[in-house]
Amino acid sequence: PSSTGVVEQLVSITELANFMLGGSDKKEFVVVKYYAHYCKICQRAGMQFKKIATEYPDISFGKVESMVLPDSANTLRSLGVSKFPFVQIYRKGQCVASFSTGPSHLFVKKVRDTIDSCLKRSPEEWNAFLSEFSSEIESNRQARETLLFP
Repeated sequence: PSSTGVVEQLVSITELANFMLGGSDKKEFVVVKYYAHYCKICQRAGMQFKKIATEYPDISFGKVESMVLPDSANTLRSLGVSKFPFVQIYRKGQCVASFSTGPSHLFVKKVRDTIDSCLKRSPEEWNAFLSEFSSEIESNRQARETLLFP
């Protein structure tokens, strides 16, 4: 089934963790947007995020509202989420990009540019990237494991 333009609402830590591993259709890349229901920038970014999802049919897109996570402030901090909206990109279950998008007028450009740079990397460039950022990637993996198996 085609999920072009669909942004999956993730409503538990288990759903979020499974999605980070490739989602239900096991895509190579997944993009997760963290947001807060009270955040005006997040509200404006919502439609923009859905539009971006239509442009990348080979990537799964998900969103998680901060309050659905247990002990949300500490959970988000452990994952590296510092403010909203916040985006993480996972490749084969590894966090390869993690950033605050800033003001809503920068949201689309920042998300697209980061996705595009991930898609353009050659296998050699990925190996160098994974080596250079191995401690950050491992820290994120450990945080996710701690959330699932406290």
